Order: sequence, then structure tokens, then C-alpha cells
Amino acid sequence: MLSLNVTQAKETFLDLIRKVEEQESVILEKRGKPVAALLPYEEYTALNRIKTYLTIQEISEATKDTGITARELFRESRNELEARRN
Repeated sequence: MLSLNVTQAKETFLDLIRKVEEQESVILEKRGKPVAALLPYEEYTALNRIKTYLTIQEISEATKDTGITARELFRESRNELEARRN
């Protein structure tokens, strides 16, 4: 894994993109502290799937003793989203 400060990253951005395409992650630092990461898109999507799964687990745990079913939760969430669109 490569670490660079933001200034170095700006100067070599295209090279960094090539490294990421080759499955190497890059950590960007500001004043010696990590502030961002460049990572392959596949890794990014996998992390988002994991994050979503964990969120669903948290919701499931929070609602398990309420008597609300997953179907009811889905229906109400969908109704709320549709109401926001209108």
C-alpha cells in the first residue's frame, strides 16, 4: 500500500490511478495524517455491500422485539419514499 501527501498525489494523479487499476490501494495524507484512500472500484463496491448488510442487521436487531415484520417495514419505507417524490 502506497502513502502520499495530498500535494504529491496532485502531481502524480494519473500514475496513482494506474496503480489503483492494478489493484493497489493508495492512502492520501495531510500533515502526516491519513485523510482519504484511493482503492480499486471492486473493493469500493464490496465495502459498500458490507456496509449495507451491517445496516440491515442493525435495523433487524432494533425492530425484532417490536412486532413489526420485515414486510411491514418495507411497505412503510416504500410509501414514505413515494410520498417524498410527490
